[in-house]
Parts: sequence; C-alpha cells; structure tokens
Amino acid sequence: MKPLYNPITLHQLFTRSQLTIFVLTFTICSAIFLVISTYTMNAYAKSSLKILSSALNERIQPAVVFNDQITINQILDEYIQQYPIRTIEVHASNNEQLAHAEQKDLRQFSSQAFLDYLFYNQPIYMDISHNQQNYGKLIVYGNSSDLVTFFHKILLALAIGFILLLATTYWSVNSVYQYLMHSIRSIAESAQTISVKKNYNLRVSNSDIQELQALSTAFNGLLSEIEQSNYTLITENDKLLHQSKHDPLTNLPNRSFFYQELFKLFEGDTTQYAAVLLLDLNNFKQVNEKFGHLAGDAVLRAAAYCVKKVLPADAFFSRLGGDEFAIILPNLNLCADVSKHCQKIQDCFTSTFIYEQHQISLSLAIGAAFAHKTKNPEDLIANADHALFKSKQNNEKWYIYPKPDHK
Repeated sequence: MKPLYNPITLHQLFTRSQLTIFVLTFTICSAIFLVISTYTMNAYAKSSLKILSSALNERIQPAVVFNDQITINQILDEYIQQYPIRTIEVHASNNEQLAHAEQKDLRQFSSQAFLDYLFYNQPIYMDISHNQQNYGKLIVYGNSSDLVTFFHKILLALAIGFILLLATTYWSVNSVYQYLMHSIRSIAESAQTISVKKNYNLRVSNSDIQELQALSTAFNGLLSEIEQSNYTLITENDKLLHQSKHDPLTNLPNRSFFYQELFKLFEGDTTQYAAVLLLDLNNFKQVNEKFGHLAGDAVLRAAAYCVKKVLPADAFFSRLGGDEFAIILPNLNLCADVSKHCQKIQDCFTSTFIYEQHQISLSLAIGAAFAHKTKNPEDLIANADHALFKSKQNNEKWYIYPKPDHK
C-alpha cells in the first residue's frame, strides 16, 4: 500500500521556502525597478520630445510663413541628424505636405524599434502660427537612440541580479529562517521606499549575510546608475528648456519668454508699475546688404551686450526677432525715469561698431509705455508700438506714450 503523501526533509522545506521567498523578492524588486526605470524614461521621452518640438516649431515658423522650401528641408535634415527624432512632417494649413524627413537605416527588429514603439508611438502635433494666423502643422515622431544604452543596462542589471539571487539561495540553505526573512524584508522595504519617494539618493541597507550583501551592492550599483542617468536627463532637459526660451544669437530671452514675463505684470488685482520699451534698429537691413549677415549678427550681439550693461539688474531684456528688442523695467511710473534709461540705451549707439576693420554706424528708435496706464497686455504692447511708430515718424530718439498731459 502506497502512502497518501510523501514526507519531505527540513532541508528541502528550507530550500523550497527560501527559493520561493527569494523569487518573490526578486520579482518585487525587479518590478519596482522596472516601474521606476520605465517612468523615468517615459517622462524624459515626453518632456524632451515636447521641448525639441517647441524649439523646432519656433525655428521653422518663419520659413513656413514665407514658404521657403529650401530652408524648411535644411532645418528638418539638421534636426534629424543632430537630435533624437525619427520622423518630421510639415503640413500647410490646407493639409498639403510641405516637407518630410525621417531617420534612415533603422532595423525593424531592434531595441531602438521596440523603445520607439513603447515611448514614441504617438507624435507631437503643433500648430505653426504667426500673428494669430495658422500657417500649418508640425508633426514630430521621436526616437529612442538616447535610451538604448540605458535600456541595455537595465536588462543586464536584471540578469545580474537574478544570477546573484539564485546563487545566494543555494549558499544560504543552512541559515536561520527568521533571520534570513528579516534581512530580505529590510531590502524589500528599502526598495519600496525608493519607489514611493522617487529618491535615487537612498540606498538599500547593508546585511550581515554575505550573499544578501552582494545583492544589496548590485542593487545599489543599479541605483547609482539610475541616479546618474536621472541627473543627466535633468541636465539635458534644463539645457533644452533654456534653448526654447532664449535667442541663440544673443542668448537673450526670446519672444515667447518676453510675453510670459509681460503677462505677469497683470496678474493679481492691480497692475504692477512697470515700463515696456520696444527697440528697433534703424536701417539695419542695409548693414546686412553692405557688410554681410555675419557683420549684422556681430553688430546685434555687440548692441545687445552694451544695452544689457546699462540696464538695471531687475530689467528684463529680450530679443523679439530680427532687429527688434523689448525691455521690461519694473517699478517705474515716471516719464523722467524712463527718459534716463532711454538716454543710457541711446549712448550705446553714439560710437560706431567695428567689424573686421569696418566701421558700422547705427541709430535706434525707442517706444515706451506704462503698464499701470493699460488694462491688459495687448493694450500695453499696442501703446509701446504706437510710441515706437511716433519715434520713427518724428525722427526722435525715443517717444513715451501716452504723454504726461495726454488725456
């Protein structure tokens, strides 16, 4: 007669119990690690693609507005080659495709193809508009070339962790079960804390058991790599964010950044005291035609540098585009104070600019308006623009609108 059950030894019970416990621990830690890694890569993928798309949209806008096919294709090819972008499409307002560029030589079955499907399956859609008029649409698909190495490290790390865990199971068969469970629980709690707080500076606690200490060391090594990768991603995002808000030629804040600061003047119940100055270089087109665009760029940089030096520390100086600049001077409500600043700015143009032994003379028109005398940003810009027009029309160095006696 056969027995109803087969008895097992205590050694077998410990072995099965520890194997089960270690497998569960590895599964939990791996799941937490994969969730952290996936979340980090997904957040980076979306953020970086959005920032890249915004920068591309800002750069390609003039070419689309003037229907410059050559410039559009040059910009698309440059972005495809220099940045992690898989496909770019530019459509006109009637949905006609103006330009198309895509990454070449991408194998269908590869890690990058898999990560592209996972993180960059959906494109970024952006309208291309100017002066509140829509000129087309930009469609950008990213690629995961920056994430492939990190993805391979994750797979290797998981494999190393699994091997170490399996070896530790066989080495610790004779250990005390409760003490072993205590050590494993400490590791799991540390990993859970890291997952919840998203604090990659934390490390898994040490263990008196050599095998589990090896596991802790491997896991901490992975956390160090995640911390370094996360720091790199944050640094790159900050760099892309700075590029999206600043003019590449003068490194001044660009038009979109200027309007962000402008709208802040009208936040709250009362409008802040401030003056907005619009600057326009007279006959700057002739400089480009006579001396070349390189000379024009050098003059713009020199002019921006000089103006920035004479402005107060709390002034917001930006380049709107071309030869147009804008300044926000906070805490000003008197025409006399604005005139002093305008004179300092005009002093920058009393001397000639020198480029490759060429002396280049420039003059400047300034239009100024006060924020507290308007109800919204649109009226403030309209007043400053009107003042700039009056400055040019009357051949004055600057014009403040409205005048003190203006009703």
